[in-house]
Amino acid sequence: MYDRAGPFSVGMGHFFDRLGEAAEKTVEETSAGPEGVKTKEAIVAITSDRGLCGGVNSAIVKLVKRNVEAHSDRIDATIFLVGDKGKDGLSRVVGKLFAASYKDVFKSPVTFDLASIIAEEISSRSFDTIAICYNKFKSVISQIPTKKNIAGLEFMKANAHLFDEYEFDTDIDNNQVLMDLFEFQLAAQIFGACLENSTSEQAARMAAMDNATRNAKDMLSRLTLLYNRQRQAVITSELIEIISGAEALQG
Repeated sequence: MYDRAGPFSVGMGHFFDRLGEAAEKTVEETSAGPEGVKTKEAIVAITSDRGLCGGVNSAIVKLVKRNVEAHSDRIDATIFLVGDKGKDGLSRVVGKLFAASYKDVFKSPVTFDLASIIAEEISSRSFDTIAICYNKFKSVISQIPTKKNIAGLEFMKANAHLFDEYEFDTDIDNNQVLMDLFEFQLAAQIFGACLENSTSEQAARMAAMDNATRNAKDMLSRLTLLYNRQRQAVITSELIEIISGAEALQG
């Protein structure tokens, strides 16, 4: 599923990156903003519903915390938490910023419907930027905490003329078309990030369980060696006592 969803979300990202400026540059310019005016940013923090997966969840907690604290003077952050395991870590430091929490997401295959619900909730509010924090899957032994910035709906409206090269066969007005495109793009990016984070989670869990199994085998080997040494020491001690007793009787 990850292999199929990856090109889909990446393709959507490339489509919207063609809107004159890259999303990253747009977010930086928007975040700079007028002095004294804070940028409204939605942070989608994606964690797992289960533990025993190494540092996957703690990495996202640190990434979100670092992002909020570093830009607290110019960004008014609101957090949408996906997955249950990041709740404890985030609630201690940025709990007051929670807007919504979605748990039991990864106990069954992630669907585009769920991503659409989150995207619709974010779109219903007026955010200048959206940041998706997730673990990017690089390899079975490497997962990279990543923050993906997406420009808000106002950016699309301000650059609506860049869509002139596309012909939309629809009866609804352009603002509604832009709103639908924005929601679809956001849902696609969230869906892809959820799948990539889920893949990273499974890879990290496999590595963690492999390390735990290896450590358990090493511990068992050391305990077996220690037991054999103790047993041999007891046998040797008993033999010495028997031989000493026999010699005493003969003497």
